[in-house]
Amino acid sequence: MNALLNIVSMKIRVIIIIPLALSLIISLISCEKPDVIEDPDLLNSLYTNSSDTINIETGKYILETDLSRNLMPGGPIPTKRPLVALIFLVNTDSLQISSDIDIRKLYVIKDRLIWTSNPNDSNDPYLPDFKLGKVSNDGPEWNTDIYVDVVAEVIDRSTDDRYLVIAKHQYIEALY
Repeated sequence: MNALLNIVSMKIRVIIIIPLALSLIISLISCEKPDVIEDPDLLNSLYTNSSDTINIETGKYILETDLSRNLMPGGPIPTKRPLVALIFLVNTDSLQISSDIDIRKLYVIKDRLIWTSNPNDSNDPYLPDFKLGKVSNDGPEWNTDIYVDVVAEVIDRSTDDRYLVIAKHQYIEALY
């Protein structure tokens, strides 16, 4: 009888422990990490196919960036202090940007490492009509006070044409 109770007790423990262990493993695996890769072919393609000024229809566009990491001490200590990339596609003629134009992908290049991201709308109500703002706040924890190159993939939905615009030698600022 005791042997039967021990077997039943063991089965109950296994039934409880296995799902707990699986959920712990899944949560550890699914933790989002920045998508940083080392891909020489992609790196070459980004530099070869990008330009500091792109022409879409009759407009000329450049890329402006604001890169930073929040290192402010005090308060609750955050577990992560990721790189935040605020980018702007700017119509150099100060004319309104068509709603057909969008930024689809962001590449931040540090040496041979490439952080790729799908930026979100910046939701800045004060952004002028000749700027399109996007933000990615899930970047790597690279050092500050360094320079990187930033490439944005721009799409014109009216033609489905894609463009790569680059801003070279962009400073990563530490915010205190």
